[in-house]
Amino acid sequence: MKTLFDLRKKEDGGMLEDIQNLYDEPLEIVRLGDKSISSCIGCWNCWVKTPGRCVMKDEMAEFYPNYINSDTVILLIDTVQGFISHQAKAFFDRTIPHYHPYIELVDGECHHVARYNNYPDMVFYYDTEDLTNQEEQVIEDYLYRTAYHFQSKAYRIVKDGSLQLRSLEARKAKRHVVDFASIEPMEKLVIYNGSPRMSGSNSALILKKAIEALCDRVDIRDLKECDKWDEWAENFKSEKHVMFFMPLYVHAMPSHVMGFIEKLQVSNGSISFFVQSGFPESSQSHYLEAYFEQLALRLGRTYLGTAIKGGVEGLQIRPAKDQDRIMEPMIKAIENLVYKGNFNRTSIDKLAMPIRLGMGRKILFKLLSKIGLINFFWNKQLKENQAYEKRFNCPYLSLPKES
Repeated sequence: MKTLFDLRKKEDGGMLEDIQNLYDEPLEIVRLGDKSISSCIGCWNCWVKTPGRCVMKDEMAEFYPNYINSDTVILLIDTVQGFISHQAKAFFDRTIPHYHPYIELVDGECHHVARYNNYPDMVFYYDTEDLTNQEEQVIEDYLYRTAYHFQSKAYRIVKDGSLQLRSLEARKAKRHVVDFASIEPMEKLVIYNGSPRMSGSNSALILKKAIEALCDRVDIRDLKECDKWDEWAENFKSEKHVMFFMPLYVHAMPSHVMGFIEKLQVSNGSISFFVQSGFPESSQSHYLEAYFEQLALRLGRTYLGTAIKGGVEGLQIRPAKDQDRIMEPMIKAIENLVYKGNFNRTSIDKLAMPIRLGMGRKILFKLLSKIGLINFFWNKQLKENQAYEKRFNCPYLSLPKES
């Protein structure tokens, strides 16, 4: 089965016909562009309470079986602000139930272990009319990376007279194209908290420490307050210094953050970014960093840089001293930005270490895996929720494919 997910706001019947002509069997068409795809909120229920099954009740959830039971999924995507739309990003974020919370190492990086034996090839189509060449490459690299992590082969449909299908190749994120800039010290830094978690997020804990350190020189705004987006987007035009602080979701921003970014307009001032992730290696965040560099150019703002810190997941269950040790260099980086008007590049590079896991960490990972400590955190929660025996469930697999 081949399924086409149309995530675009505007339907184009002619395009669907042209894509159908690339395949020798009828495509199952699923239109989600005019539907509301709920953002992933990082609740982990699909990992520790209902293994493999998303708790969201929307039309996206209805079509999980179509995704898993297809040999190919074709994704038609809108682009906004030089990146994929928040609708497409929500689609990717919501595929997390198809994988385990358990981790394996691949080329020095942490990857989620597959829940299913097979995953569909992923074929992408997006219009390039409003994109710079650099933005087009950033999107293509990000989509390849997403498919790679999802253990799928990646293809792209391109227009070259007629539609053509070509394989996507592995490339490093094209980052550091825009240099970190330096400005005057800041009287006020507006920080947008991009965590989607309803309460108790690591981002909120870190930013609480930033408030303690900087007092009235920072103003924190929580992007979960969607009813304030229009007001904040209007304020953005006149705000001198802005930072987006967020966790990493599927190699980019959480989808609701992209929803807010779509509302922003060209304006003067500085912009900076801070990405924290659960995986210890910073390479996972490089594709988002590459986009943020281009976003700064698109918005006409002075780019002060992107800080990256891995290994943050589980922060809140650590002893207080360990929390402070992990957060201290992050707070120092923000303090430097406010008091001196720049990220200290040496400190930012150190903060982002390791880029990939070295041999020592790989050996340690194998050792901890053998004695069961790597999966202990997840198994403990599964047992507490009486879900341990269901941990290998594949709820969206149809019987014909299973047999």
